[in-house]
Amino acid sequence: MLFRNPDAVQAYLDSLVEEGLTPCISAAIAYKGEVAAAFTACRKDDPMYNHFSADTRLNIGSVTKIITGALMAKLMESGRISVNDNVKKHLPEYPFDDNTVLQLLCHSTGTDSFCCNVPRPVWSDPKEKFVHDILATMKRTYAPGTQSCYFTYGYSLLMEIIERVSGMDYMEFANKNLLSPLGMTSSTFDTHDISPDNMIMPYNRDTGTYENSWTMRPTADSGLFTTAGDLLKFAGALQDAYHGRENPVFTPWQAHYLFRECTENKFHRTAAMWRKGEVDHYNFFSDFNSPEACGHTGYSGCMLCIDPTYEISVVILTNSCYLHHDWNNYRIISDRLLGALGI
Repeated sequence: MLFRNPDAVQAYLDSLVEEGLTPCISAAIAYKGEVAAAFTACRKDDPMYNHFSADTRLNIGSVTKIITGALMAKLMESGRISVNDNVKKHLPEYPFDDNTVLQLLCHSTGTDSFCCNVPRPVWSDPKEKFVHDILATMKRTYAPGTQSCYFTYGYSLLMEIIERVSGMDYMEFANKNLLSPLGMTSSTFDTHDISPDNMIMPYNRDTGTYENSWTMRPTADSGLFTTAGDLLKFAGALQDAYHGRENPVFTPWQAHYLFRECTENKFHRTAAMWRKGEVDHYNFFSDFNSPEACGHTGYSGCMLCIDPTYEISVVILTNSCYLHHDWNNYRIISDRLLGALGI
């Protein structure tokens, strides 16, 4: 694939920084697993960004959920869990009798994040405390399966289920089954693995402050630190498997499962991602994406989109919580990147 006018795209991304939409951005696009173009831009007069590059790790927020959904698909290979299992089968202390693992994945359990406001876990907390606090404060606000209301804590419960079923720590399971086989050497859930010189924390434009996540425990809903290049390795493996090409992680049926709408077209969801569909209900997909495009955004100003029809993957990583306030920002930046991709 030919990438047209890369200088113009670079100037466009530089302008986003100059206008204050984000202090930094790392964006990349791939076709059939091959990187077509990659760009970075940052505040050139800010010492915080002196070392910013495509190798700088950023917290991708809820884009992490795609990784967790994919890990659940890998765990299903063990024959010890199905997404149609009742949650209580694997988490007996779960407070409700009528939820499935799939409903946790698709945010349709009957609980939303507003009724379960639990502080994020820190390393000094006992590991069990976070899950205990979530289960103790969960409340129902609608009938399960009738709505899809965002419940980010559901993915921390999925993390607990993955650990119990696999008998492995979540990070260990992720490294063994996904990150290491794909060569995602810049990806980690553990801030102890990262030098401050090679990571930028999420930035709040309204207060002019950066988050301090150094003491936070890893979570499966928003805890991954990574780069655009590493996320494209993940996307490329899914694309390869979907199209029957060899890859070190996924089978073709796993890939089709991860791209397949699984809510009877009610919520435009797969078991790991949001799906564009004929009408984009999320307003972050590119106008040029096919209806089969899937992806996720993150509160820290990040997005991954994988389009199996066109075999194109787009990663947008920033540290701007302000950019995330309007998801059309992802759509517009993606349009600019896809518009420059030719044959």
